[in-house]
Amino acid sequence: MYKEVGASGQISLGKRFAGQMFDVQFLETGAVQMVPVRVVPAATPVTTETMNGATSAALDDLWPAAHAKQIAAYNAWAEKRLTFSESVREWREAQQNQALAA
Repeated sequence: MYKEVGASGQISLGKRFAGQMFDVQFLETGAVQMVPVRVVPAATPVTTETMNGATSAALDDLWPAAHAKQIAAYNAWAEKRLTFSESVREWREAQQNQALAA
């Protein structure tokens, strides 16, 4: 198949290749080779940058102690609340009682 390079330097390969990534290689012979590739993002590198003299791993260990009051307040609040399933059960019972009363 022959393709002509347009004035802007582009080649149209068709919708079949739309959105795909290619490794374009310019060979010594003057040929251009396009190899389809999948690009996988690299994982976020673990750094040893410090914040207030502690590494990020140490900060992970310090976080619960630094937020102990907030965690305790949340746990106290959560203990007073019904779980989702308990709320649904109460709602269903109320619906059934209304239906029986009608």
